[in-house]
Amino acid sequence: MTRTTNFQGWMLLVGLLLGVLAGGWFAPATGQISWGRGKERKPMLPNPYTFNVPRDTLLDAIRQVLSDRELVLDEKLSAEKPGRLVTKPVIFTRGALTSGANLEFIARRPGGGNFTWVRGRYALQLEALPLDPQRTQLTVYARIEGEYQTETGGVWVECPSKGVKENEILEAIIKHLNGES
Repeated sequence: MTRTTNFQGWMLLVGLLLGVLAGGWFAPATGQISWGRGKERKPMLPNPYTFNVPRDTLLDAIRQVLSDRELVLDEKLSAEKPGRLVTKPVIFTRGALTSGANLEFIARRPGGGNFTWVRGRYALQLEALPLDPQRTQLTVYARIEGEYQTETGGVWVECPSKGVKENEILEAIIKHLNGES
């Protein structure tokens, strides 16, 4: 009697397994995990970007956007050239587990996987050039740096920007000038 019960149990298990596999093959595609497929990426804005506002209006908008984002202006560097605003560096990531990935998202990391990145920071430089009394061209530069540890302490290394931070600021300025917040 136990041999028959064992055989019936195995047959039931095989039947359930086949049912699950067949159900997975015929399941609708909408129930599958997409892993980011189908998401549209917005195109990057041109940098430099031309605004249809006077330079003073644009500079006021930039100051407001930087203030809203809690980015502090470096008054000394900003005063050296009219129409240029420079922020103080901001640490945007900390920790050996996340810093490398966060840096890779916005910049190209020199040294690839050879370093254990522990922090990342960036500073912005915005230059407003008047084209005529009613149009201003704005160029945004981001200086991105990653820090890795050595036996003697931390070393900051400049990482070439991918344009992510520059695009974020341009989008925020455009929204501000259009009355969106």
